[in-house]
Order: sequence, then structure tokens, then C-alpha cells
Amino acid sequence: MKKLLAWLDVHFEDALCGILLVGIMSMLMAQVVVRFVFGHGLTFSEELCRFSFLYLVYFAASLVAGKGAHIRVTAHTRKLPAPMRVGLLMLADLLWLGFNATVIYQGLLLIDSMSTRPMVSGGILLDLRYVYFAVPAAFMLQSFRILQRWRRYFRDGIPVPGQQEEA
Repeated sequence: MKKLLAWLDVHFEDALCGILLVGIMSMLMAQVVVRFVFGHGLTFSEELCRFSFLYLVYFAASLVAGKGAHIRVTAHTRKLPAPMRVGLLMLADLLWLGFNATVIYQGLLLIDSMSTRPMVSGGILLDLRYVYFAVPAAFMLQSFRILQRWRRYFRDGIPVPGQQEEA
């Protein structure tokens, strides 16, 4: 169990994004074949592709947040001393965490409001709360990965992306 949790800690988003991407490509290929052979599309695969793509985008954002590979401007910090550079990176991540908290809160409010008047998708009749749940879930995971990155920096001395000197 400990090995599984360690593997998930490192590869959860990789595996999830890979599965979603393979699923999307398979459904799109099936859609093309059915449209070519039978002359009409598959409604459920179009919707499922859209929903899967939404999950893929949000969880891929979490993946790059964990690796510190998000687009961030670090050119202005290159000339600063290392402690100041780390401080600015930490401030940027704290602002990011504040934004994430706002999105999580508003996303959960939206999902809660949808429970009083449920909405379903047109083709597969899926409760859209499951689709919209991708937003707060992915932002929670992003926040967790950002905090995890900083914990590794303080505990293990692993440099934060953007902290390293450019060659």
C-alpha cells in the first residue's frame, strides 16, 4: 500500500492525463469511423470527449504546478540575490494559492447551487455537477502540489523552479 501511495504521489496526474488523452483519441477515432461508415455521429462520444478534455486540461495544470513548470516570468529575478529570488517566488505562489482558494470556494458554491436545480447533459444525461467538479478538484490538487513543492524545498533543500541560476 505504501508503494502504491508513493507511486500515486509522483505519477497520479501523469497517469490520469494519459488515460484521458488515450480515451479522447479513441473516442474521436471511433467517431470518425462511425461517421464515415454510417453517415452520422455518436452523440455520446462528442459529449464524453468534451468532458474528458475539460478534466484533462485542469489536471494537466495540476501536473505542471507540481513540477513547477507553469509559465512564469523569472527574467526579472535573475539579478536578485538568491534569498530575495526565493522570497519573490514564494510570494507569487502565495498569491496563486489565494487565487486557487477563491476558485475552489466559488466552484463548490456553484456545485452546491446546482443540487437545488440539477442540470444534465443533452446526449448522455450526465449530471453536470460531475463535470463541474473538475474545477475545484483540480485547483485543490494544484494547491496541494504547490505546498508539496515548498515542503520539499524547506525539508530536503530541493530548489524551487526559477530559483536556479541561469547558465
